[in-house]
Amino acid sequence: MSTALRIILLVGAIAMFWYVIKSIRKSRLQMKDAFPWIVVAVLIAIFGIFPVVPMYIAWLIGIESTANMVFLIFIAILLLRIFTLSMKVSLLEDKLTTMAGEVAIRSKDTTDLSKKDTDD
Repeated sequence: MSTALRIILLVGAIAMFWYVIKSIRKSRLQMKDAFPWIVVAVLIAIFGIFPVVPMYIAWLIGIESTANMVFLIFIAILLLRIFTLSMKVSLLEDKLTTMAGEVAIRSKDTTDLSKKDTDD
């Protein structure tokens, strides 16, 4: 791995880490949602500082190209993140449907009570 690429990886990892921390501080991102991005930034930094690590992992798994192994790791992390976000969206949609039903029932009850009071 060339020195220029290692420097780019380190600068990118530091910029990513800084942006995630900044987003957490400004309350645009929750810590539990930031964790995967912090892991990715740390992995990028490790791969930039120690290029032997991805080479060894690729050799251990049996992947000939280190770049393919790095892409595989990051794609797997992102797919896991997409799956967990999909589960969150599904749960929130269920909660929203339940809440909408409860609000509709309460507003109907309130309307019925106000009609009953005006009739008396």
